Amino acid sequence: MPVHRFPPDTRMVFCIGAQKAGTTWLYDTLRQSDQVHFSRNKELHYFDVVGGKAKQVFDIRIRAAQTLTQRLVPQLGPRNQQNLKQLRDLTDLLAIYTSNPGDHSAYLDYMLQDFESQPVICDITPAYAILDRDSFAQMGQIGCAKFIFILRDPIDRMWSQIRMATKTENPKEKAFQDACVARAHQLIDTGRLMNIERADYLRTITELEAVIPEDRIQYLFYERLFQHDTMNDICAFMGISRLQIDPAKHSNIGTPAPLPDDIRLAFRSAFAPQYDFVQDRFGGMVPDQWNTRKDIA
Repeated sequence: MPVHRFPPDTRMVFCIGAQKAGTTWLYDTLRQSDQVHFSRNKELHYFDVVGGKAKQVFDIRIRAAQTLTQRLVPQLGPRNQQNLKQLRDLTDLLAIYTSNPGDHSAYLDYMLQDFESQPVICDITPAYAILDRDSFAQMGQIGCAKFIFILRDPIDRMWSQIRMATKTENPKEKAFQDACVARAHQLIDTGRLMNIERADYLRTITELEAVIPEDRIQYLFYERLFQHDTMNDICAFMGISRLQIDPAKHSNIGTPAPLPDDIRLAFRSAFAPQYDFVQDRFGGMVPDQWNTRKDIA
């Protein structure tokens, strides 16, 4: 894999999830640092697309480019200006997928746009958590990459994901609650819960540790993410100066909806292997909020 394009004396850092585990907050926080370089997009969805795990993302981006092209009119003047700007941004992003398999030069070209010799280059794409060890190995060769993986209590994370994904024409509280409950029951009744890759911490950690040394992996817990000590640990791991945070400020706060007891019990049963694995793997590091879930089983 060609990696000669990566600048010397610079470290690559990937944040690979989990979904609904504070990655947007981390992105917003790290962007305050003049020692960290990001591309124009928060979630690049590069390795999951080229790894065959997210073709839908590529298709959506292609269709968006086609739509913007169709909006162009054969007319002089400013009418095309906004569409052309969006089209340029989108075609630049689509260019990351134009290298041959195993060659990540186009991705690096995009990542390095406007790079100003910062010591860290960062790609925060939570969906990378679904990748396998081959993809993680390729990522690890870029800038001797480090990885950050944020875990969140599986029940809370799943309910947050459902609330984020639920759309309802009626914005009233009960209608939203009913829609979330219906979506949860569909996942439970079809047996899909245990097959959701983004909820499978065991698989992600096993695949990652198969190819990446443990000293290049930082595991964090969402329940402790919004704390000064945790942020200091993140900065130390990345090799950047400490950043000030507001622990009370969160990002992408979802619409609230209470979690019914029957759904909580079904979630606990489905995610029992995840709770057991995380407890065995991290022991006393596991937040108390996770341990209380055992009382539900």
